[in-house]
Amino acid sequence: MRARCAFFFFAAAAASSCARAFTVHTLSSRRANNGAAAPTFVAGDIAQLPPASPLRMIATLPPEDKKKRKKRGKDLVAHVESIEDYKKQVVEENACITVVRFYSRYCKSCQASEPLFYKLAADFSDHGEATIPVKFVEVPLNPKTKVLHEALEVPSLPWTHIYHPDAGLVEERKVSKKHIDDVRSCLRCYVYGECDLSDAPANCINVYGECDIDDGPDGSWE
Repeated sequence: MRARCAFFFFAAAAASSCARAFTVHTLSSRRANNGAAAPTFVAGDIAQLPPASPLRMIATLPPEDKKKRKKRGKDLVAHVESIEDYKKQVVEENACITVVRFYSRYCKSCQASEPLFYKLAADFSDHGEATIPVKFVEVPLNPKTKVLHEALEVPSLPWTHIYHPDAGLVEERKVSKKHIDDVRSCLRCYVYGECDLSDAPANCINVYGECDIDDGPDGSWE
C-alpha cells in the first residue's frame, strides 16, 4: 500500500513539474514576443522535460507534411452539373481512361455503392504500374442533367460508362454495390492489361432493374 501511494505521489509530482515548466516557458515566450503566444518549444526546453513527459512526446512529434497526405476518393472525383461540364470532363478528355458514374441522391442503391466507388477512385489514383492514368467523374440526376442522362441512354441507376482516349465508350455497366467488383475487374483490363476470360461484355448481361431514370422525390424535382 505504501509503495502504491509513493508511486502515485511521484507521478503527480512529475505531472505538476511538467505543467510548471510549460507555464514558465509560455509566459516567458509571450513576454519576449509582446504578448503573442509562442509557436513551439526550443531545444533547451525539450531537453529539460522528463523522458516520459507527455509534453516532451508532443513537442518532439515531426510536423505533418500535407503534401504527402493521400487524398480521399471523393476528392478525386470530378462532379458534373451541366452538359458543358460533361464535355469538358469527358468528351474532350484525350489522355486518360475516364470512368463516369451516373446516380441520383434519392436512389438507395446509389447511396449504398457511393463509398465503394470513391474507394475505387482512390485505389486507381496512384498506381505507377498503370499503362494509362484513370479519371473519375460523377453525374447526378437532376433537372439540369436529366437531358444528359436521357441522351446517353442511361437505363438504370447507378450506372457507369468507361471511356478510352483512343476508342471512346468501351463499357457500360451497373455500378451498384453488388457489381462494383465487376467494374473493378473490367477497369483493370484496360488499365493494366489484366483481362479475366470470364468477364462478359456489358451487352451480354441483364443490365436493367436498379432505379428508374425518372425516379425523384414524390415524382417531382425540387
